[in-house]
Amino acid sequence: MHTTTTIRAGLAALPLLAMWPAQAAAPDWPGRYRYEHDAGLTEGGSSAHVTYELALGPAGARGGCLLTARGFQTDERILCQTKAEGQTLTVSFHRYDDGRTVNKYGVAVYKPGESLFTLSRADGAGLLTRWQALEPDGESVSESGAFFSKVR
Repeated sequence: MHTTTTIRAGLAALPLLAMWPAQAAAPDWPGRYRYEHDAGLTEGGSSAHVTYELALGPAGARGGCLLTARGFQTDERILCQTKAEGQTLTVSFHRYDDGRTVNKYGVAVYKPGESLFTLSRADGAGLLTRWQALEPDGESVSESGAFFSKVR
């Protein structure tokens, strides 16, 4: 039996972590990454803060990619796919954690396989994020910059 088929066949017995796509991160990318996005204050004076957490597991059936966004008017868990090329990791939409490709309002914000953002290792600058389909709200967010940092 083909290895990918074997891995997917055994996924039903594994916890949610193991159900992430088998296209996991390269060996030097696993870990947890965080971006604290502060879009300022709303008209009513509330903080418009959103925390993005990216969990990357090792390659294989027990690894994967999970992007969680929580904060002001935001609560999403996205199962993602990754592709490493050199010092760059592309994080793409796979599906929401409920198995659907539409959000809780029935809207298809992202297409399966669509690149959400890339992370690149830059000498002395840490991680460089280049936003693509995923764009944090707020006028002050540039298309690329040092947004995510590794926390574990």
